Amino acid sequence: MNRHHLSAILWLQWRIRANSLKRGGTAGAIVEAIVGFLSLFAALLTFLIGIAVGLLALANVSSTVVMIVWDMLAIGFLLMWITELITELQRSELLSFDKLLHLPVSLSGVFLFNYVASVASLSVNLFLPGMIGLCVGLVFSRGTAMLALFPLVAAFFIAITALTHQFRGWLASLMENKRRRRNIITMATLAFVLLTQAPQVFVWWSRPSGGSTRTVRLETERLDQMLAKREIDVAEHKRQSDAIYKKYGVSRETRGARGQQIVSLATTVNKVVPLGWPAYGAKRVVEGAVRPALLATLGLALIGAISLRRSYQTTLRLYTGDFKSTKSRAVKSLAKPDVIINVKASAFMEKQLPWISEHASAITVATFRSLMRAPEAKMMLLTPVIFTVIFGSMFLRIGTAPTEFMRTVMASGAMVLVLFGMTQLSGNQFGLDRAGFRVFVLAPAARKDVLLGKNLALLPLGMGLGIVAICALQMAYPLRIDRFFGALLQLVPMYLMFCILSNFLSMFAPMPLASGSLKRARPKGLAILLHAAFFFAFPTAMSLTMFPLGIEFVLNGLGFLTGFPVYLMLEVAGVAVAVFLYPQILSLQGNLLHSREHKILDVVTAHAE
Repeated sequence: MNRHHLSAILWLQWRIRANSLKRGGTAGAIVEAIVGFLSLFAALLTFLIGIAVGLLALANVSSTVVMIVWDMLAIGFLLMWITELITELQRSELLSFDKLLHLPVSLSGVFLFNYVASVASLSVNLFLPGMIGLCVGLVFSRGTAMLALFPLVAAFFIAITALTHQFRGWLASLMENKRRRRNIITMATLAFVLLTQAPQVFVWWSRPSGGSTRTVRLETERLDQMLAKREIDVAEHKRQSDAIYKKYGVSRETRGARGQQIVSLATTVNKVVPLGWPAYGAKRVVEGAVRPALLATLGLALIGAISLRRSYQTTLRLYTGDFKSTKSRAVKSLAKPDVIINVKASAFMEKQLPWISEHASAITVATFRSLMRAPEAKMMLLTPVIFTVIFGSMFLRIGTAPTEFMRTVMASGAMVLVLFGMTQLSGNQFGLDRAGFRVFVLAPAARKDVLLGKNLALLPLGMGLGIVAICALQMAYPLRIDRFFGALLQLVPMYLMFCILSNFLSMFAPMPLASGSLKRARPKGLAILLHAAFFFAFPTAMSLTMFPLGIEFVLNGLGFLTGFPVYLMLEVAGVAVAVFLYPQILSLQGNLLHSREHKILDVVTAHAE
């Protein structure tokens, strides 16, 4: 690829970008400009923070502290980078090889152009300037030997991005099979969740036996606060802290020895695992040895070069049809029947749900079946599960024993967390239908039945996860029996209010999705503002369901009805009111859907970029 080809491709990409902004309207262009400015500001800010940390905070610390700082930066970048990769598990090329095979353009140049374009991401924009700034600060605070960190940082980013590019190419070849695509997306997401939770599991299993370490930490923190407020002197602080360590069977020497073991283990892991080489190289440079950093730079650069070469070969084989294309597989694929009738799936689709109309029942079953089969829906459905597991484990690891009132608030917060994780799915429920939304437009079903079916399809996930979270909380921090059942009843008005808000958002701000992907088209300014407003309206609406608990708290604080289940009785009334108002509001929303269905159809059938 010569400079003329490169300039033509850059002009083409600029025109595509300009047309995209023009279609998005003035508001979309303004939002895009604001996002671009914030991105540049964030890069500059992280660069300055890195300089300040290297120049001031790490000027006189030990090499171990420097290694830990670099480890934290590397782990933070990897987690954010993997999150961006999981968001779209398919090849995302800036230039398609299919459109360039007939042109006199070097494919290696196009491949390199696509690789450089794939590096531009939020995680690189935040962490690369920060690491460069940290290197600059270390050079000024610790001498010119720290210049060896600059090529080490560059090699680290080349290795990570090259491995990711190779991984995307491998996934693209595997995900040609649409049936295999769903399993890949689900398993990769679960693997990512387990990877992020691995440190907490390690810390939990590495707790010393013989006493409650968490209680020791809380008691010593209380003594530290008392010492800071001068409520006790230093001698009394030492006496009481020694008594706490003796009471729970944890000695200071043991804790110090465990700290040394952890540092030694971290150093060994950084020395062996390539992802830890920047941290180990920084540690050795601070100690006066530059050779390990140079060797780490050479190793990471070699890994990046090998990954890019293999990725290029895989790409060529994929686009020339030579990737795993054996005669036996071709014959096997031709031998498969075109139509396979699944008896169980057919029987499931014919189920009639009680207490609702036939149209609403059919829409509920069909939507639920679609959610269970679509890969992008599975990704979205995993979001509330991930939120519940991660934040639920954080709540259960809280050291203090919450009060009865706070336990009930935590139960309500668990349901809010579940519903918040479902926002991406329920707030764009027509976008997942794509061209299938024409069925609802042409069907003689009442539009309120369409909305009812959509809401009921998500009911097993929303209510199911909410019940599981509250029961888990009941096992960890038992609630009074009436408040436990009150928290369960509160799930009903919370879910119905969430459905009402999601219906409005889906009708006024639909966004198209590419098939088999979470990638959305560039939304217009109004859609962006409506989705942003939803995140402010959502907690406000959820807080309305907390009035029964607040009334009981106020009455008990004043000494009235302390033994009477006010919360439970008010929640029973709240459920009755919510069940009565929901169909009335749903009828109004059905009329609104009928008036906007053609506009929604135009949006959801558009191709995502």
